[in-house]
Amino acid sequence: MVRPIVFIGDSITEAWGFHRAATFAANDLIPRGGSGQTARWITMRFRRDLEETGAQGVHLLCGVNDIGRNEGFFVSAEDIARTLAGMLDEARAMGVTAWVGSILPAARIPWNPEVPDAPAMIAAVNAWLRDHAREHGATFIDYHAVLADEAGALRLAYTTDGLHLSPAGYKAIEPLMLSALGRVEAPAQGFTAAMPPRFGGRRRVAALAATVLVIVGFALLLTLR
Repeated sequence: MVRPIVFIGDSITEAWGFHRAATFAANDLIPRGGSGQTARWITMRFRRDLEETGAQGVHLLCGVNDIGRNEGFFVSAEDIARTLAGMLDEARAMGVTAWVGSILPAARIPWNPEVPDAPAMIAAVNAWLRDHAREHGATFIDYHAVLADEAGALRLAYTTDGLHLSPAGYKAIEPLMLSALGRVEAPAQGFTAAMPPRFGGRRRVAALAATVLVIVGFALLLTLR
């Protein structure tokens, strides 16, 4: 089991650590959320957060503030995905196990009504993460599927403003999170684990073959005697 794990993200992560402090403490999870921060801003502290906390794992959840244009300009779904992938690559290079959460559902950006296509952009980033996270050494966790209603918006019972989660919302996704992180034994659907190194199977086969050859050679030697 990976311990500890630092949760890096924006206000959603910040509030998660506040509302569910007991869960974080009990499972050796460290909240490092920054209200209003975009994924690009988070890259500037990503390595520092890992080094300062001594974390062996990282849970990354961000991107909605990029969609909300918090830096004052449009950022494409491709650029958001590229930024997230860069952080996952950095974690892998540091030997840190990584999980990346889907951007949460939202019918609109509450603080920026000029963003007309938030659901489509959220879907595009999440689709990319689902398909490519494992290529960057990470496990994808699909919180969107748990929280979205039939129209793709955040369920009213789980939100305070249509984008941020209420305590009930955090409680609803915790079983999925804890299962993905290995904090509970029973597996939950909604996450895609990173693939092991491709050479791992080959090494095991090679080792087995070598063992068989040694045994056969030893048996022949006894026969010749």
